[in-house]
Amino acid sequence: MPEQEGLYLSAEEAAAILRVSLPTLYAYVSRKNIRSIKIAGSPKRRYWAEDIQRLVKVPAQDKPVAKRTTPSDSAITLITDDGLFYRGHNVVELADCSTVEEVAELIWQAPSAFGTSLPRTPKDAARLLKIYEHTSAQEKAIALFPLVQRENPKAFDLSPDSYARTGADVVRWFAALVVGATEPSNRPLHEFITQACGAPPAHADLIRRLLILSIDHELDHTTHSVRVAATTGATPYYAVIAALAAARGHKIAYGRNEAASRMIEEICTAADPTRPILQRYSQDGHIVGFGPNVHSINDPRASNLMAALTAVFDGDSEFIRLQKAFSVASELVAYPPEFILLVSFIGRKMGLCGQEISLAGVGRSIGWIAHASEQYNQHHEGRPRARYTGTLPTATDIGRR
Repeated sequence: MPEQEGLYLSAEEAAAILRVSLPTLYAYVSRKNIRSIKIAGSPKRRYWAEDIQRLVKVPAQDKPVAKRTTPSDSAITLITDDGLFYRGHNVVELADCSTVEEVAELIWQAPSAFGTSLPRTPKDAARLLKIYEHTSAQEKAIALFPLVQRENPKAFDLSPDSYARTGADVVRWFAALVVGATEPSNRPLHEFITQACGAPPAHADLIRRLLILSIDHELDHTTHSVRVAATTGATPYYAVIAALAAARGHKIAYGRNEAASRMIEEICTAADPTRPILQRYSQDGHIVGFGPNVHSINDPRASNLMAALTAVFDGDSEFIRLQKAFSVASELVAYPPEFILLVSFIGRKMGLCGQEISLAGVGRSIGWIAHASEQYNQHHEGRPRARYTGTLPTATDIGRR
């Protein structure tokens, strides 16, 4: 487990950090919820470093562990200095050798969620899509998904397996809306998207990789919105609608992502590809898509996708311009290009004008479904109470009750 070396500690290391004996450490495993894994071929175990550090930061008194958890507790995605993990699996390794459907079923914990059957299409779908033909895929989904759900009442079964099967329908529908199709397909997602966009078959593996890398990135604003909606018992269709609505908020990253797409367009069309970079830097010393993020080192998604881009678009004139612009940007701000810039470039090459980042949305919808199902089926809570911070009522007001 070489990629996990920095994530686990030996018993001796853990005991030294906690300043306890080995027998006390073993007692802590059950009393203080320290997670561990067995070392193959040995009676010894290794202990989850984050749990050990948690006990160092929190005083030693035993606190009761709540049986119900908040929308921020999740077993889906982990971001560490050693990489990004879905359900304990390195995301880069998954992107290198797995299908999108395999990763979705892993993250949903529901084998065979992607069957051959497709959801029933609403009779008015074609007419509605005609009306919305000049809108984004996100806007089409918000309008159409309630009608699709009405035709497919199995969506109201919120058990984990059924949630996943309906989730597959949602993802297939959203992929169809992104590429301008009027109905979903049961073909592998990356092949369907590549063919629908009229892209060369060689691009299919790049799309597969992009979708997997886009699935989840811990608790961003859209994911948190999904989990709150799921607490109410929202179906997979409405959980994704909640995410799409939150994504339109001007305070979150999606507004910045659209700005990133505009910059990619300028780089690919300007006489000098470095000019859009220099213009932005001269304004406020910042360049969209180049800056710090939640990873203490380079985002592994961006590094993996850039390597794939270099292989697919070797010699491509627009990619050469992109590389030149990125080189100048990294010199100016000392940060590598972020994942969303690469997604925007791929969207451009796939002909998704004005909707370049929607490809990442297809992958992210898989993550939204995972979080919604986890929240509803494992962490469902009643209504939380607010902590009042306003003006306190006067004694007179209280006496009137």
